[in-house]
Amino acid sequence: MRNSFLWLHRWLGLISGIVVFIVAVSGCLYVFEEEGRDLFQQKYFYVNVPVNAIRRPLHEISDAVKKQYPSDSITQIRFKEKANAAIVYHTKTEKAISVNPYTLEITGVRNLKTDFFNWILKLHMNLHMGKVGNEIVRWNVLIFFIMCITGLIIWWPKQKRFLKQALRIKFKTKKWKRLNWDLHSVLGFYSLLVLLIISLTGIFWMFDWATQFTAFATGSKQTNTKPPANKTKPSGAETFAMETAYYKAKELYPGAAQVFITNTANDKQPVRVLFRYPYTIVRKQNTLFFDKHSGELLREDLYKNYTAYDKVMRSNYDFHTGRIRILGIGSKIIYFLASLFAASLPVTGFLIWWGRRKKTVAIRPVKKESKITELALQLQ
Repeated sequence: MRNSFLWLHRWLGLISGIVVFIVAVSGCLYVFEEEGRDLFQQKYFYVNVPVNAIRRPLHEISDAVKKQYPSDSITQIRFKEKANAAIVYHTKTEKAISVNPYTLEITGVRNLKTDFFNWILKLHMNLHMGKVGNEIVRWNVLIFFIMCITGLIIWWPKQKRFLKQALRIKFKTKKWKRLNWDLHSVLGFYSLLVLLIISLTGIFWMFDWATQFTAFATGSKQTNTKPPANKTKPSGAETFAMETAYYKAKELYPGAAQVFITNTANDKQPVRVLFRYPYTIVRKQNTLFFDKHSGELLREDLYKNYTAYDKVMRSNYDFHTGRIRILGIGSKIIYFLASLFAASLPVTGFLIWWGRRKKTVAIRPVKKESKITELALQLQ
């Protein structure tokens, strides 16, 4: 049975190795996305606050953006509820326009198609190959999970006295094959728990049966996250403004740390206001949907009403990316190292296969059996 798992592990690794390497490296880089943006893209997200300045109303900030970019349709507004936070407008042409909410000055414009972290994210999700790449990554996640399980079975020492040996990398050895084997098996073992979490959370996203199983296991129904349809039809008059939706939602549920206001070009879809609040493990967010034409509040998805399934669903992203708030920066360091080790596994695994593919089995000389042994064999 162990040989069967070894055969499965080897060939799944050879088939998926390149994809595992690309997805692991891109995931490794994306772990510190928040810190990277704060360090290298600070001008797009933070502003200098003038003395005794008051933040201008959101509709005035939006008017300033529309005046500068009249041909661009605004699809989303994002910002943190901090004094020094810029207001970021996303457009249909994939621009991200940052505005100083005190002076109405445009502080920067990013092309989201070429933004480094967005580029890395798309590489991680679909290899920049659209739907085809998404399918490749989708099935690769499942394959990687199987490889984690089979790898553990192969690694597991047959006897306890070999456990210490299996947990150490022998850097002093002069045989590169031995060192390569240790790098593959030992690093794979130490990163196994995190890699299992990453693969399981990826499976949750990629496969409907995984979400159905989660709902069954938690004893709760799957929550409908699709936006409701507008009740009214466009009348030709001015539609319900995104800014008005924000103030209406803020009046109902104040105290948010981050705000996301979305208004798609689809007339059937409502305006969505998402408020995210400080949290430790389970993401706390309230999502409100407003009719795009009448302004009627269509639905509220509130964190106080979370079911067990909702808690798993809302935690999935953070456990996949290493943003476990309760552990601080430590969780990101652990995920970074685990992803780095994961990227090395296809390389060391390939070298193991390459080194063994021409290996011949040595023929041992048959020893002359004693008369007693010969007799014992005959009696059997």
